[in-house]
Amino acid sequence: MIPLHRALRPTRERRRDLATRDDGFSLVELLVSITLLALIVSMVAGLYVSSMKTIGFAKSLTQNSKFAANAMNEISRVIRAGTANPVAGVSLSDPAFVSATNEELTIYAYVNLNSAAEQPVMIQLRLNSLRQLIENRWPATAISTGWTFPDPASTPPSSTRMLAATVAPNSAGQPQLFSYLRSDGTPLTVPTVGALSAADRRTIASVMVTLTVQASMTDSTNPVTLENTVGIPNLGLTRVGP
Repeated sequence: MIPLHRALRPTRERRRDLATRDDGFSLVELLVSITLLALIVSMVAGLYVSSMKTIGFAKSLTQNSKFAANAMNEISRVIRAGTANPVAGVSLSDPAFVSATNEELTIYAYVNLNSAAEQPVMIQLRLNSLRQLIENRWPATAISTGWTFPDPASTPPSSTRMLAATVAPNSAGQPQLFSYLRSDGTPLTVPTVGALSAADRRTIASVMVTLTVQASMTDSTNPVTLENTVGIPNLGLTRVGP
């Protein structure tokens, strides 16, 4: 006969094994697991946030670049097509620039011409209260001696469109949106209040455009700045400066 203590040994060992298996994780193991999980979640969250910031940065920069490039192309096209307006009975034509300030210009120009109607237009480029760059146009009216144009101050434009959503204000010491240059490249000083005189407007040979576009009035991140000096060949002023 097998002694009783030997017969009970397997049963005790099985119970011991079962008790060991039922113990589960210790407190230390649980804390280590939670710490590792938190570390992994933090790394994944950080990677996600970083990716979203990079995507947002690229999207904002691309949008601002697109607005700036399109606006600069249109501004350059309009200024390059500027022309003086002959006046009947007067030896001196009206200057190409109807008005010229640091953030607004109005110019006579021949743009969008075709063989059927080579008609000039008066185009105004200005910033509104939201610093949106707006283009207004008025068509010319044919008269026996040439063309006449309405008063832009009292006549609604025939067409209006926005060229850029938000143009950033220039920082201290930085160029204005529009700077006017004589044929020798020297700048014309625009009065703090008012615009260039008719005599000064006749000497404008080129316009330096410094355009900084940002996302909105409150979002100045990722601004895009383009600068271009645009000549006006129709005026016949020989440029000897830059």
